[in-house]
Amino acid sequence: METANRKDCETVATREKKNDAMVDASVQAHEHHSGKKNDPHETGATESVDADRGAAGAPDMTGHEDHGKKESHLTKKELAEALEKACQEKSQLSERLLRTLAEFDNYRKRVTREKEDLAAYGTEKFSLALLPVIDNFERACTQAHTAQDVQQVVQGVAMILKQLREVLERFNIKPFASEGEPFDPEKHEAMAQQEHDRLPANTVTAEIQKGYYIGERLLRPARVIVAKEPAKEDAQE
Repeated sequence: METANRKDCETVATREKKNDAMVDASVQAHEHHSGKKNDPHETGATESVDADRGAAGAPDMTGHEDHGKKESHLTKKELAEALEKACQEKSQLSERLLRTLAEFDNYRKRVTREKEDLAAYGTEKFSLALLPVIDNFERACTQAHTAQDVQQVVQGVAMILKQLREVLERFNIKPFASEGEPFDPEKHEAMAQQEHDRLPANTVTAEIQKGYYIGERLLRPARVIVAKEPAKEDAQE
């Protein structure tokens, strides 16, 4: 494509030179006919015009090529800088990710260890609180074999039971009442149904085993007997 442009430029320049030669020949003939001599200043001006025409007719492709090379060189340099910057950012992000993963792993291990320690400490604390109750039960059993008054044994057992309940309350373990309450499957476990004419259906009539809460969470549901409507035949009789 550059060769074609150069050929076109040479063709244009050749045509302009021929035109200029014809103009000069016409001027010389006219001067010769009029008897005038050529003015050196006019000749110089004509040559300067010819030079300018040649320069204008043939575009300078060298400057354009240099400018293209410069732009290409700058583009490669910018791409190299952008690539280097991206690599640096990737390396920094990778380091941050690895550091975050290591910190999270350490946090997970620490939390797991704290939970295990808390569970072990809680069990130990609860066990220490129960040991005096066990000691009193052992003494009561020993005295029951030789006691002359059974009532004293019963009172002793009642005192130990009270002590045990106090220990449970200290650890926020409390029973809840169920008898006379509407049946709630969230905290009640129905063991049987009983016909009842004074209580509405699905009402707890009796408690077989107490239910307990630990804090706000259900520790054990209560086992209960639930009322149901009497049979129609029984109601008519």
